Amino acid sequence: MSTILPTAYFPPISYFSLLAGGDVFLEAHENYQKQSWRNRCNIMTSNGVESLMVPVVHQVRHCTDGSAEDKSPEALFRVPITEIRIDWSRDWLTRQRRALDSAYMSSAFFGHYREGLYSLLDTRPERLWDLNLSLILWMCGIWALPLPGVTESFGCPGGQTAPHCGQTPSQEALRPDIHPKHPDRFYVPRPYWQVFGARFPFAGNLSALDLLFNEGPDGRALL
Repeated sequence: MSTILPTAYFPPISYFSLLAGGDVFLEAHENYQKQSWRNRCNIMTSNGVESLMVPVVHQVRHCTDGSAEDKSPEALFRVPITEIRIDWSRDWLTRQRRALDSAYMSSAFFGHYREGLYSLLDTRPERLWDLNLSLILWMCGIWALPLPGVTESFGCPGGQTAPHCGQTPSQEALRPDIHPKHPDRFYVPRPYWQVFGARFPFAGNLSALDLLFNEGPDGRALL
């Protein structure tokens, strides 16, 4: 049975536990949803769990009858996820780099992956979908996970390649509820060493970056 997941920015470990099972598709035909993993992630810092967020452009949409532009705050959430643009006018990337450097410089594998990660971020794609897809595929490559497909005929944007692109998942596909405010009932965190473990209790299901930087390739065994 196929599994369909929303796009996500540096997704949580539970997300990659599903990718590890194979036959996973990314949902390309949904609208943007606020306060979700689509443009944010959680990492562990010296001050505890911290959220990193990608700001997006609040795009104007036409009303359903086409008579006028819809400038309401809710208009953004009627924009297809593949059309959401990143707000590069704000220097959020520099702040996130500093946060990642501060949080993980002493971890075992951050130095090994830092250059490759920052090179991907430096491509500055226009759309959130393309950024997320490139990061997900990068992490799948490190852990040798099956690459996700993309729902229906959307294809693979940004020149990316993945199996199943343009194909349709099984009709009875699972759609797990992966959301910052909802517990992942299908996933049980497995403890591993964390940089600030002496200061804070183990934090399960952070961004998979936390697992990658602390455990490296062996992190796959904890998915």
